[in-house]
Amino acid sequence: MARLPESFIEWNFRGRRRLIERLLNGEELSREKLFLEFTRHTPVLCTAAPGEDGRLDVNGKVVGIGYVPQPRKILEAVKAFRSHVSETDKLYFEGEWCKEKAETYAKRGLKLLLEWIYVDRDRESEIDFEKLVTIELAKRLPWSSKHTWRNLMLNRAACLVFYQPPAVSFEVRGNIEVFTDGPYHELVNLVHDAYHYTPPERRRDRPVYVLNITETYDNSAGPKGFGRKLI
Repeated sequence: MARLPESFIEWNFRGRRRLIERLLNGEELSREKLFLEFTRHTPVLCTAAPGEDGRLDVNGKVVGIGYVPQPRKILEAVKAFRSHVSETDKLYFEGEWCKEKAETYAKRGLKLLLEWIYVDRDRESEIDFEKLVTIELAKRLPWSSKHTWRNLMLNRAACLVFYQPPAVSFEVRGNIEVFTDGPYHELVNLVHDAYHYTPPERRRDRPVYVLNITETYDNSAGPKGFGRKLI
């Protein structure tokens, strides 16, 4: 595995921390600015595998990606996020869920993200920058094509393509591990639900993909980009 390069961490990881801080501080962002900032979170996951007809089946889909702590911090993080979600489950089942409580939940979730995932520079050694993670949300849906899931069952090589208009672009390559239980599975699902509350009945059958990074390229339109290998 290989660590993400500093230029990517600065643009993606620290950029996302700055956005969370701005949201918690109540800063007003235009829809256009907010959507542009979210592109740090939503790359295209590209996969490929032999199709049933013998030809190569190539697929790409937009996913939400995130980070995980180093293994030594995983169980602590699970406990913190589990408490956050479980506390709200009680309100949900007791019929006390409302807009005000949803806003409180989201704010508390953002604070947890800063505490456990998007930590400040002094604590970045706690984050595993050799991995990027996402959840397979489509597998449980009966109408989904499940192209990504099928491809990964046959071939675990994949890449993430990031693009932030007008010029920033990175390509992160690696091999994917699929988790349907265990600490990584629980933590990534909890982090996903930490901001937008998800009722228990909608949490079923959501595998977690962990991309173990092998290469990163700067594909930006600039003198240091156009496919320059960073690691």
